[in-house]
Amino acid sequence: MTSTSSPVAVTTEVIGHFDYVLDGRAYGWALARANPQKRLVIEIIADGEVVAHGRAEQFREDLKDAGIGDGFCMFDLQLSHELFDGEVHSLIARIAETGTVLNGGNHEFGPEKRELAYPQIPRALGLKLLAEQLSDARYRRFSNKLENFSNAYRLASRLQETGQPQEARSAWATINNALGENSLGYCKLGECLMLEGLPADALEAFRVAAGIDLRLHWAHLGVANSHYSLGQFEEAEEALQVAIALQPEDTSLRERLYRIQHEALPKRVQALLDQQERDKAIDLLKSVLLRQPDNNQAAALLGDLIYEMDETDLPGMAQLNDFRKAQRVLEALLESVESRLNEVVA
Repeated sequence: MTSTSSPVAVTTEVIGHFDYVLDGRAYGWALARANPQKRLVIEIIADGEVVAHGRAEQFREDLKDAGIGDGFCMFDLQLSHELFDGEVHSLIARIAETGTVLNGGNHEFGPEKRELAYPQIPRALGLKLLAEQLSDARYRRFSNKLENFSNAYRLASRLQETGQPQEARSAWATINNALGENSLGYCKLGECLMLEGLPADALEAFRVAAGIDLRLHWAHLGVANSHYSLGQFEEAEEALQVAIALQPEDTSLRERLYRIQHEALPKRVQALLDQQERDKAIDLLKSVLLRQPDNNQAAALLGDLIYEMDETDLPGMAQLNDFRKAQRVLEALLESVESRLNEVVA
């Protein structure tokens, strides 16, 4: 995350304390001395970016007992998922309106690593892409409003990163309405729709993004994730292959392709079996093994389809069954190769 925050101020007009961070949430309290009924808005800052935001308005009995207002001045804020990147981050809490830093010192968060349900464009990269987009001839009329759009982008990002996808979707829609169709904004809109469990709608948003800029691999990655969530496994693999071709140095894309293929293969086989298409299921597994001879999952699935286990309990029978199954899989692949060669010769 890039450092773009305003300078912070320290004052006695507000009392409060940043208590601790636990399970990805920031806790503390804050009170305006002159107006104790006012519920202050708190920002948690890390690396110069707002990573949590909300009001200090929850009740704490100990605060009331201590004579700190009416006790409704506690904050409990969800931190951005971008902090779960395996790095250590230093957090401070401040009053959003004034920049007043709360007592309690800096709190270190991390190193903690969590994988997102779906890959999402990191905030810092998104801000960079936004600046590049506004320099494009199609959006150059907005170039003098880069700061305004950047701030709007940060707001939408923070909402999305802290588990508020519906609010984030509204923010992205506002940005897209202002800019018109744009690849970055529609990618972010698609990400929110995926988080809301609306893959069909997300697919349309990602398709708009890809249509505007075919070079943006994030759009094709979003198309792939949407297809996969819809059970459209072949389409998902095709879209991910496009993303890999556009960004070949990104090893995470290949890892995701492997995961999608690994998770999808038994589902594709079972779908064919449910449709009474056993031969097609066998052909699918053969084709996978011919492309990936070391695919143990495909070999096991194919073996289960073409070899009937001997259920006797004789010693060594389990090992013999494994051997015969592997032998039958190899014979089936050789038959398939021979058949293809004959077709070529003919």
